[in-house]
Amino acid sequence: MNRVDFDHEVAIVGAGFSGFAAAIALDRAGLSDFVILEAAGEIGGTWRDNQYPGACCDVPSHLYSFSFELNPNWGHRFSPAAEIHAYQRHVREQYGLGDRIRYRFEAVSADYSAGGWLVLSSRGEQLRVRYLLTAIGALRIPNKPEFPGLDVFRGKVMHSAEWDHGYDPQGKRMIVIGSAASAVQIIPQLAAVATRMTVMQRTANYLIARRDRKISDFEKRMFRKLPWIQRLFRWRQYLINDFLFHANFSGKASLRKSLLHGLVHRHMKHQVRDPALLEKLTPSYEIGCKRLLLSDDYLPAIQRDNVDLVTDGIARFTENSLVTDRGEEIKADLVVLATGFETVRLFGDLKIGGPNGVSLEQAWKGEIRAHRSVAVKGFPNFFMMFGPNSGLGHSSIIIMLEAQARYISHLLRKARESGQPTILVRPDAEVAYNKALQSALKNTVWNSGCSSWYKDEQGRIFTLWPHTTSRFIREMRNIRLGEYRFFNDEQ
Repeated sequence: MNRVDFDHEVAIVGAGFSGFAAAIALDRAGLSDFVILEAAGEIGGTWRDNQYPGACCDVPSHLYSFSFELNPNWGHRFSPAAEIHAYQRHVREQYGLGDRIRYRFEAVSADYSAGGWLVLSSRGEQLRVRYLLTAIGALRIPNKPEFPGLDVFRGKVMHSAEWDHGYDPQGKRMIVIGSAASAVQIIPQLAAVATRMTVMQRTANYLIARRDRKISDFEKRMFRKLPWIQRLFRWRQYLINDFLFHANFSGKASLRKSLLHGLVHRHMKHQVRDPALLEKLTPSYEIGCKRLLLSDDYLPAIQRDNVDLVTDGIARFTENSLVTDRGEEIKADLVVLATGFETVRLFGDLKIGGPNGVSLEQAWKGEIRAHRSVAVKGFPNFFMMFGPNSGLGHSSIIIMLEAQARYISHLLRKARESGQPTILVRPDAEVAYNKALQSALKNTVWNSGCSSWYKDEQGRIFTLWPHTTSRFIREMRNIRLGEYRFFNDEQ
């Protein structure tokens, strides 16, 4: 595969926040020969797909946006999904990315040979590129448990990420399966219109007050006229969130019991007066081990007269009901699967094949890992946005995406300038990096004994970054070119 055979220098797979961060960084680095491949007919990724009732971000709006494209017009402290999706469309237009996107190009395979990648779509289209950059996102593939009999249930079944807005829930009998992040947003909305709602809770979750509010017109005008005030406002929120990591999640979190435990327990006790119900809603694991949920209205919704909380397991479904493992039959017109996502399948159905026919799935068998969250040993010219161990439990992922995008674009520019276009991480560098990561993760609350989607099947935390975002930014700016081999692999 010679240079003249390449359709583009870079293919970015995914047109959400990750893909846009990568594209803008490449453009700024003078690497403008790229294409963004989007499986759907619209941009947005997570925020395009997750438009269920009450869908909202858990990170303050002014922090959940690109640092170079602040939005003075956020309507709420925590923005709803539709508002975030509108911001993404603004970024697409503001940075001229619309013409760089190939819509409905669902990449199903990518294979490396002779210095580049051959990408195939589900419709048989082919694309040859030198560099493959995945920007697919982590919470993307709906997790749909195979409950016995669900296929014979005659009512409506919807996963939170596949919401049917043409369906009218008014006056329906509903079952919501799940009680985590999406469930606590959906339940208050649907409980208000349901005849009867049953919430099937497998595991209790800790909640803390969201304290959402509308942003006033005065604040918006001030942010528009005096952008430095908005930057100061964002910087304040950034520092608070990094402080929260030290106080609540790290191994040195001496303030955890006095600060976070106090806030969480006061919030839950204040909102739930029934001791028996509070006991059902209170987890046994340490606060922070699983994702801490933010909500002002979930606990009041659970206590509505038309809502029941059930902690029994699910035995089976019938044509019009759910049967618990204790034999209770619960009639329903609508079943909502608020069951999260398949986090271990990072690339879904996209098959990535490296040199000598070794697939990424094979290389990751038993251990999902990367070097500095963006590169994988044995896979030349392959990079990831939102790769292993770059997720967060305390702040905005967009901070991480910007750092990754700058890092990758710097590597690609160095390869171009050196005349050695093939980039491959050195195995010893990846091993040393992951050894240090896992050592640090052992000292966090996420490793305190609970099971969570942060972990793989072996119980190894492959999703989260074990330090502050400030440290990630510093490390990604300090690019050590010696951790990579640069050479020419075109034959």
